[in-house]
Amino acid sequence: MKKTLLVTVILASLVPTAQATVNVYKDDANQVDLYGRAYAAYIYEDGKDVKSDGRSDSYFRTGFKASSNLDDDLSALGHIEMQFESRDNSDANSTSKTRLMYAGLKNDWGQLTFGRNYAADEIIADWADAGTTNYSGNPALGNLGRQANILKLEAKMLDDNLNLVAHVQPESSVDTSKDKSGTGSSQSSYSLGGVYGFDFGLELGATYTGVMAENYTANADYDRSTILVAARYKLKGLTASIVGDSTDNDTGINDWMAYEFSLAYSLDKLTGTVTYKQRDTDNISENSVDQTALGLAYQFNKNFRLVTEYVIIDEPILDNAIVKTEDQWHMAARYDF
Repeated sequence: MKKTLLVTVILASLVPTAQATVNVYKDDANQVDLYGRAYAAYIYEDGKDVKSDGRSDSYFRTGFKASSNLDDDLSALGHIEMQFESRDNSDANSTSKTRLMYAGLKNDWGQLTFGRNYAADEIIADWADAGTTNYSGNPALGNLGRQANILKLEAKMLDDNLNLVAHVQPESSVDTSKDKSGTGSSQSSYSLGGVYGFDFGLELGATYTGVMAENYTANADYDRSTILVAARYKLKGLTASIVGDSTDNDTGINDWMAYEFSLAYSLDKLTGTVTYKQRDTDNISENSVDQTALGLAYQFNKNFRLVTEYVIIDEPILDNAIVKTEDQWHMAARYDF
């Protein structure tokens, strides 16, 4: 049975399919699904003092979701997701990483998991991550994104209109090759928040996150707290979102206010997006993050799409003098299964 399952998984990962996920194993109590993405991308940027203005931003991502019934209303779950990247023309610079790897329990009201997972604040930070290409993300916000050693609780209440989420992260090494006897750093965190959805398309959310970090090299530590508030509205093909961020550091410097705004409109197979991301840091005269992106995506079917995005970057970088970074043009073909 194990050999048969392995062969099935390998074949399923190689053969294109029209399904959103591939069910590779299922019986009365167990299920394993495979999914993935091939993203072939090119970035053009008029870089200063570099020999090439273009580079690759391609990757292949694949993952497995597994579940097993333990009782009438209780199941075990496992999730792993890997990514293999090609950033330039050298095989030596191709990298791989584990994006997600967690296990836990779930029932009708929610789930409890532990491992490498999205932090609780991602429940609303993801609303502003609406661009068409791999450029997107949350460069202005102080959200944690994916983290190791996350104990995460997710619950649904009030006929699924209210989603609550919380996580606790014990002390975790930022550089696993180092420890307290050498250089490196560690981080622990906690977060809680929720989202309430109304029947007319409006969602409101808020999270509070605390981060405790220690730098062994500098023999220093600091605490950081971040409050995110967000709103999202959906009406037919239109989706508009805004996420605000207020972050305080106990060092008294580098506090910031930030927000990210996104607008997306879909008409048949074509989707247009506008995103704006800004962070105003106390001790920096100009916005430390100031990015605007205009994107288009044409979706041939639910598996394949062509995407492009033009990113206007108006933020300073320090290199003997304050200069402006260059705008970017992203182009990609994306296949999901």
